[in-house]
Amino acid sequence: MVLLTMLILPTLVAIGFLVFGGKKVTLKEFLTQIAVQTVLMACVAYGVSCQNTADTELLNGRISKKAREIVSCEHSYSCNCYESCSGSGSSRSCTTICQTCYEHSYDVDWAVYLNIGERMTISRVDRQGLSKPRRWEDVVVGEPATVTHGFTNYIKGSPDTLFRHQGLVEKYEKDIPSYPGEVYDYYRVRRLVSQVALPDSEAWNKDLAEVNADLGPTKQADVAVVVLSQKPREFYSALEEKWIGGKKNDVVLVIDLDSNGVIDWVEVMAWTDNKIFQVELRDEVYGSGVQHLNRESIIKSIKFYVQRDYVRKHMKDFEYLKGLIRPTTGQWIFAMLLGLIVSVGLGVYFYNEDPFDDDVYQPSFPRFRR
Repeated sequence: MVLLTMLILPTLVAIGFLVFGGKKVTLKEFLTQIAVQTVLMACVAYGVSCQNTADTELLNGRISKKAREIVSCEHSYSCNCYESCSGSGSSRSCTTICQTCYEHSYDVDWAVYLNIGERMTISRVDRQGLSKPRRWEDVVVGEPATVTHGFTNYIKGSPDTLFRHQGLVEKYEKDIPSYPGEVYDYYRVRRLVSQVALPDSEAWNKDLAEVNADLGPTKQADVAVVVLSQKPREFYSALEEKWIGGKKNDVVLVIDLDSNGVIDWVEVMAWTDNKIFQVELRDEVYGSGVQHLNRESIIKSIKFYVQRDYVRKHMKDFEYLKGLIRPTTGQWIFAMLLGLIVSVGLGVYFYNEDPFDDDVYQPSFPRFRR
């Protein structure tokens, strides 16, 4: 449907040249124009689909080893160049031929490996990498580590189909926190999002890093905690819509505190085939009576229930949404302008030229005369 819509304007332009071109645009040229436009718009539609569904998730584990590795030199340059000529007189032509040389006989990578099969390198201090980076020395085998992994997110491409709550995002736009998950310092992530000043926020982030490191290799989960202050329960729906339900391996525990710092309500945002998991974790954190935020207890509950009950949902379960992916307004404008420019350009070309030699007319402009 997207492709057909993108083809409307170019097709109308092509028909215009065919009908009003005074027989200077033939049927064969018209069909060629339509074929070129179809291929072009198909490429645009594919690019739009890829762009709108491209997403990243966080994979967690621990540093398993670090190593100094000799690798091929990456710094090449042209050398031993000479001119190779052929012919004589006005037909003589010359070509410069060069060899490829390298600055060093080898380079050095300062590599870090994770127990989930991932590898990263610490930036070199010097061009060849001979000096040991201080950051590589600071890497501790066994410490938590996170890497970014790309995936196709069909939900992101059509968010209105699953999470649209009319007016809630607009209502709470200013209060909705940004999605956590930015990797910094090579492999570290802050997973606590709090609208309340917590004195132990660093401990929260450290504990969450440890939980994710333990759960990552077996459950492929990425756990985060959001602490809100005096928000109505419908705020969760606004948060869920804004974050498009989180990433496919997210487990986001959302806790709201009242004016006295007591837990008012709890929700769990997660894509999982075991919905009981969300209910159990929510009820466990909320408890049966008045309670304040207890980091040790909550972290323990998260680890227990994720380890026991969490089942990550695969994105292939949402492939049915592929047909609902729509371009943004900007993408529509770009596609329409591109289609119009190419269609008009081809129409003018076919009007003035006869690439298939099947016309009997003379071109309109002298410079195009055969």
